[in-house]
Amino acid sequence: MDSSMPLIQIFNELKKTIPFKETTAEGDIILVGMKQGLSYGVILEINPNVKREWWDVQFKLLVIPPVNLTWILRTPQMCGEIFTMNGEEHFMVAVEMGIPQKPLQKTSGRTGLSLVKKAKKEHEQ
Repeated sequence: MDSSMPLIQIFNELKKTIPFKETTAEGDIILVGMKQGLSYGVILEINPNVKREWWDVQFKLLVIPPVNLTWILRTPQMCGEIFTMNGEEHFMVAVEMGIPQKPLQKTSGRTGLSLVKKAKKEHEQ
């Protein structure tokens, strides 16, 4: 992408090739656009802010090294609306991964690794 292009134009071009979700939830993979470029991230938590209709959106930017950030956003702003912070345009939008999300289930206090080992052992028998 041409970094001299307006962010809205970059976002509109991306929509032609990347499937984006209409909503954003904890655990979603997101695409974040800002002056410095595009980066993927993952939503860690979304909590109500003290201001009505605003949210504290905690996410990890998947760069080297990964960076934890919290942005205070309205719902449309975490779902693809272009917004400004410190006079610079940004966007955040969840990427449709095509994988149905299942809630994590804890089973009898076992770790996920022990469950994988057990499944592998049963498969080998």
